[in-house]
Amino acid sequence: MSADKLVPNLTVSPSWLSSGDSVTLNCSVKYPDVGWRFYWYKAIPNLPIKFYTMEPLPGSSNGTEQPYLIVYGQTQTAGYVCRAARGNPQSFTFNSKVKFVWSGATLSVSPDRAQHFITDTMSLSLTCAGDSAEWTVNRFSSSGYLTRCATWGSMTGPTCYINGQLFIDGVYWCETATGLFSNAVNITRSHNNAIVDFPVHPVTEGQPVTLRCKWKTELNLAVISFYKNDKLIQNDTQGEFFIPAVSKSDEGFYKCGRKGRMQRSAGSTSPASWMSIKGEAHLRAFLIGALKFFNVIFCTRIGQKQGFCYS
Repeated sequence: MSADKLVPNLTVSPSWLSSGDSVTLNCSVKYPDVGWRFYWYKAIPNLPIKFYTMEPLPGSSNGTEQPYLIVYGQTQTAGYVCRAARGNPQSFTFNSKVKFVWSGATLSVSPDRAQHFITDTMSLSLTCAGDSAEWTVNRFSSSGYLTRCATWGSMTGPTCYINGQLFIDGVYWCETATGLFSNAVNITRSHNNAIVDFPVHPVTEGQPVTLRCKWKTELNLAVISFYKNDKLIQNDTQGEFFIPAVSKSDEGFYKCGRKGRMQRSAGSTSPASWMSIKGEAHLRAFLIGALKFFNVIFCTRIGQKQGFCYS
């Protein structure tokens, strides 16, 4: 197969940083025969054009024979990309999806839920916490634009306030001019009659969590179905799904709706949202589902070939 038809898979380890950690990047291709060279890049925010540009990592401008690279002394959140090439003249693959390693800053959201009705009057606060006094809140909208809080809200200290009906779906995170990043969270508004309500941030293993199915209008004695990864997990009239002690196996996409209407009417079910589970030793919040959701929207609209897709 021609190299320019392939998309390499990039993995990073660790995903969360302790100060001064070394980060290992591993780039794999579908047909790992001999002759590949691997090229490594850092994803650099470029707000004037509202996307990320790719800067070659030191010592990798001519590529490496090994499918891995170690970045020493990493201290801040960063995004990385790889691609591979072979042949003479070289034929390049597409860029991999961007993969991040994260520092310890956090973004908290109030009210603490990912889904809202399109008819809700929006009043949200997004607060940054970490080792900096110069935070701003950024957003990748579902239409693929990168903007700052001042464009669609008001920034007061470490908090961005959003009010009114003009709120647009997107992925939000905190950032500083020096390159510090927080976790990312996905917030959506739904035209559907139902939303599934659970915390926007990851749930710690062993803790209880309740998922609630909320409706625009009250449903008396209706049987509510809960689904995980499109598989039915519960039918009842309470409109709640309770997990007494979550584990990693509970991680997945959840949605809810009226029994029997899941397939007949898209409006009778909530959108699916990702519930992330974090280990007890990892108390820093990181919403994997936000980037997964954004990857679906952004990559569909902008295209894999641009190399800006998130995972």
